[in-house]
Amino acid sequence: MKNIFNQVSTQEADALENFLAIGKHRILNNREFCGLSVSDFTTFYFEVHEGKLANAMVKFLITADCSSSNTLLTLMGFKEFAKDVFEEFFNENETTILKTFRAEYKEQKEELEIALAGL
Repeated sequence: MKNIFNQVSTQEADALENFLAIGKHRILNNREFCGLSVSDFTTFYFEVHEGKLANAMVKFLITADCSSSNTLLTLMGFKEFAKDVFEEFFNENETTILKTFRAEYKEQKEELEIALAGL
């Protein structure tokens, strides 16, 4: 996500960081963000590495021995990989996210200017 911060001014960087944090929270809570949804992420996730990761995860879910301590370790591995893919998903959709951020940032800035002008 570092590349996205190179595309905004230093004044906008904190706002963008908050915008992204809210967006990640929204998607993980099954809400839309910049036209993106958890369904979009899931599709992206299953397409990563030509679906091999998805195949491994489904096989694991079907054959998991819940009494084995190795099961938790394997599950934690899938979780960490999913977090990485979630970041990739945001990188892949950087243009859409930046476009929405800039529009909302501009609107908020204009609203603030109106409020400060006492209108």
